[in-house]
Amino acid sequence: MDKKEILEKNKEKSRKSLDEREQKVYHSSFGVGAVVVGILCLIFSVYRAFQHHTFYEFVTIITAYLCTTLLYQYKNIKKPFYLIAGIGAGLAAVLCAVLFLMVNRL
Repeated sequence: MDKKEILEKNKEKSRKSLDEREQKVYHSSFGVGAVVVGILCLIFSVYRAFQHHTFYEFVTIITAYLCTTLLYQYKNIKKPFYLIAGIGAGLAAVLCAVLFLMVNRL
């Protein structure tokens, strides 16, 4: 391979992938989206609580999100805190899902 071929392949590859700034924005957008989902779940939970209804479905959504986020962080960072918190959030998500299904039998 000559120099021109190598440069052309590198340009083609860089056109398809995100640069460092785009990657940072891409990853930050998930955090912003998660905050919005959390706020909406909180608002709907409070609304349902004032109507004297259960709100397990919203707690399930938030705890499942936290579980996956924490376990992914543990996979990449390897701090035991993330594993313990992820397992706890996962158990809470399963418990809330079971309670939701028990209360809202079809």
